[in-house]
Amino acid sequence: MNKNLPAATALIRELLAGDGDVASSIGHALDGAGLLVDPERTFGTVLRRTPQGWVPVAPATQPAPPEPTELEQEASDWNAACQRAAQLVDVVRATYAAEPDFVGVRADKDTVVITLQITELSRWAGWMSTLGIVEHQLTGLDYVVCGRTAIGDVPVSVLAYDLPEVQLVAQAKARRPYRHGGLVYDLAVGHKDITGDTWFFHGDYSAEGMPLLSQDGRPERCTLAAVVDMLGPILPVRESVAAAQGGERG
Repeated sequence: MNKNLPAATALIRELLAGDGDVASSIGHALDGAGLLVDPERTFGTVLRRTPQGWVPVAPATQPAPPEPTELEQEASDWNAACQRAAQLVDVVRATYAAEPDFVGVRADKDTVVITLQITELSRWAGWMSTLGIVEHQLTGLDYVVCGRTAIGDVPVSVLAYDLPEVQLVAQAKARRPYRHGGLVYDLAVGHKDITGDTWFFHGDYSAEGMPLLSQDGRPERCTLAAVVDMLGPILPVRESVAAAQGGERG
């Protein structure tokens, strides 16, 4: 209970018996006795003059703002999420605009949409590794694959145009094709990992049907999935050699 209430009640009772503008008299009396809070007053220590001298008056306190409703909080969170997506668009554009596959980037509400034009399967492998894409599927268009990932706490959709056709071409060219994670691997050739080591398939599979790879001269074998996850992207040796020759010519 407000500790000023008994004093205010006594003062009002005393002034009710007066003449004239009783309401005004009561208001001024309450204010003069320091029993009213002025919303525009300074919220700090205030001194009041009394017959005994200046004495501090307890500072007035501002009422705490009301807690937002659940709907208001959801709206605030949604606006913040959309703002983060808009900010990420600028970061993605500045980071990847020079890449040959990059077509564009935009914000779709709280999600960032990156558009790519894929002409080589190895390039898609690189994007998957760079952006952390672990899930992708065909869209309503049979020439576009959509990959799902996140950058920070912002969801990201990656639209890879022409990827299905590139996958079909790679599968047709492979002598021993094996599809994993949206990529086609030719088990008939070696695959070089990011450390420069080359892995080969010797015809064995795990209990789950995953190809087992090993480095030449080493008895240890790892599943294709494990090599990709830990040391990927892995590229066919013929592509690695071709890329190196191209760089030397340039």
